[in-house]
Amino acid sequence: MKTLSLSAAALAVALAPTADAQTAPDVVEDCGPIQGTIRVADDAPVTLDQARVSEDDAREAARRAVPGATITDLDLEEEDGTLVFEADLWRDGVEFEVTIDAGTGEVLCTELD
Repeated sequence: MKTLSLSAAALAVALAPTADAQTAPDVVEDCGPIQGTIRVADDAPVTLDQARVSEDDAREAARRAVPGATITDLDLEEEDGTLVFEADLWRDGVEFEVTIDAGTGEVLCTELD
């Protein structure tokens, strides 16, 4: 019984979340179709005055999506007929792309780039 108890305790410690796991983003391989709140024509030119979210707010959303990462690029783009900010970030040698709704500031997707 002591062996089982000790093994269970060891297992609990091994499976406990680490600081890295707690701050890891929900990452997908492919975001698929993006569903944002500001619709624009496919491949239409976009300007910052079309966005309801500031670049600073988009940067903050990207930082929250990938804690501890450095933002290397932020662009306002049309994606799947939706106006979004796309942020490129680096953390621990890994590049992430975060897609942010330009209407609400909500993170729509975080993927490995």
